Amino acid sequence: MGHRHPTKLDIEMRHPRARWLLRAELAYCRECTDEGEQEALADLDAGGMFDSLWQEWVRQTVRRCRDKRHPPSYPAVASELITPDEQHYLNAGTRECLTVCVVRGRHGNRVESEHVLETLADLPRDDRARVLDDILDGLAEGVAVA
Repeated sequence: MGHRHPTKLDIEMRHPRARWLLRAELAYCRECTDEGEQEALADLDAGGMFDSLWQEWVRQTVRRCRDKRHPPSYPAVASELITPDEQHYLNAGTRECLTVCVVRGRHGNRVESEHVLETLADLPRDDRARVLDDILDGLAEGVAVA
């Protein structure tokens, strides 16, 4: 990695390498995206790179799917907060992870991902890569729309 991808991100991603990976994705830098994806797939620790990407993606997706007329009550399982139309486009592994992910907080801004990380660790690497693809696509779309 001998170059940078200067993109302003208006998201709350805590992990610096996760932010770097999203910037590389937005810049269409295949070299850095490949490197970052391999790093994320290997980092399934709480607070790690994959966890940071997952949590921000869930917050963004739940926010986008929120029904203003019938606001959800928290805590809630993430799969119940995301519309079936939205879930239809997700890979099976991503949908499975959503069923064990709990969203908390007054405004649904806290994502509990402990069980998600356990589920990911049990998935084959190729399936984990498809979950990561869903996350990066969703985050990139959210940043582009924002």
